[in-house]
Amino acid sequence: MRTLVSLLATASALAFLPGCSTTQNVTAGPQVKNSPMTTACFTAHGGRSADMDAAIQRNLENHGVSVSLAPKCDNADMSVTYTDSWFWDIVMYLRSMDIRFYKAPSGGLIASGHWKNSVLHQFPNADGVVQDLMDQMFTQTGEPSAVRTKAASN
Repeated sequence: MRTLVSLLATASALAFLPGCSTTQNVTAGPQVKNSPMTTACFTAHGGRSADMDAAIQRNLENHGVSVSLAPKCDNADMSVTYTDSWFWDIVMYLRSMDIRFYKAPSGGLIASGHWKNSVLHQFPNADGVVQDLMDQMFTQTGEPSAVRTKAASN
């Protein structure tokens, strides 16, 4: 009986653990080679996402990318879009985040980053999530240098 209870407790714990992990993955797209990434056309959301707009723009600039806001983008190397999802649990918290770099003007995917909070969520610093995703995206693409500027470390 004791063995059965131990076995059930272990099985329950193992089934429950995957729900405790936050996931992040970055994928290089088919346009990653020979895609300059020095100027970006950024599609800002505004309104309630103004903080995320600022975090993404700041992180692009920290990686040496000159940013223009859509639709006033001429001659940009890439387009940057994102989606963010927020939930309520005592306070608003970031549930998921997707960032995509597309080659301009063709629209081919250069890189995409996805972050998702766990079921037993944390209350993450949204700017930190953007920073981690972009660091990994720039590392994966190799341009510009994935080394962050001094402004990013402040």
